[in-house]
Amino acid sequence: MALASAESATRWRRTGYHARVSGRSATASEDAIHQSDPVLIQACLDGDEAAWSELVDRYQRLVLSVTRRCGLPDTDADDVFQIVFTTLFRRLEGLRDQTRLSSWLITTTYRETWRLRRNARQLAALAEATAVVDLGTPPADLVAQAEREQLVRDAMARLDDRCRELLTALFLGEESGSYQEVARRIGIPIGSIGPTRARCFKKLEAILNELGLER
Repeated sequence: MALASAESATRWRRTGYHARVSGRSATASEDAIHQSDPVLIQACLDGDEAAWSELVDRYQRLVLSVTRRCGLPDTDADDVFQIVFTTLFRRLEGLRDQTRLSSWLITTTYRETWRLRRNARQLAALAEATAVVDLGTPPADLVAQAEREQLVRDAMARLDDRCRELLTALFLGEESGSYQEVARRIGIPIGSIGPTRARCFKKLEAILNELGLER
């Protein structure tokens, strides 16, 4: 890979568990948001650090959601987060199916989470809590849910700013509240929230269908 060094793999913006689903880095361009994973991966292999930043922006919440479902505290989740993206950085060129990057990330995160638990002698308690026997393969329901949530994040990122801000304020933000509070916070008339929300949901549904969300 033509990127400066493996050290570049640590230059992401960790947003944490409570970051908004729609959150993007200040450097993420509209063009990059709409690029497919194979296009971004090839750009990374060609030495484009902005493409690498977009890949991390796109999938950081996916990785953190898996660590959260496995019960990791934030400090351990940070370790797994760094391991997973460093591993991805080093293996980009050898990925067998670049269109299945989300599945690769889910599986890798799951395995690293279990490895960390095992090393900390907490495997028995976690296994009892999750009723998982095969430590090499994440449960099918975890994979399906994580992939659906990732599609929603991708769709939110493709919405226009007005719709993304409104839906985040209503449903996804830490401070989501009443229509009156939302109207005050984002500066729109309270009477326009309902109709605007309906239009934004239609836009979101269209994007989700385009991305292939299965009902």
